[in-house]
Amino acid sequence: MRLAILWVLSVLMSFAVIADAGASDKKRKTHQHAAGAPAAAATGPQPERYRELLADKMPIGSSQWWEQMRREGRLGGETP
Repeated sequence: MRLAILWVLSVLMSFAVIADAGASDKKRKTHQHAAGAPAAAATGPQPERYRELLADKMPIGSSQWWEQMRREGRLGGETP
């Protein structure tokens, strides 16, 4: 009796695995098709990445650092 129950459960599990594999193939094909579309190239150039404009986060002494220090009014007596 126990052997029959184990056999039935193993057959049901194998059907579940096969059904799940078939569903994932369909999903995979859909995602491959969507990812292969050249939609990103048609939108034009990408905007620049976000850059935090804090002098404390920039390399000290660089031209960007000097410009940011001037904008922040931290150059000692100069007004922006």
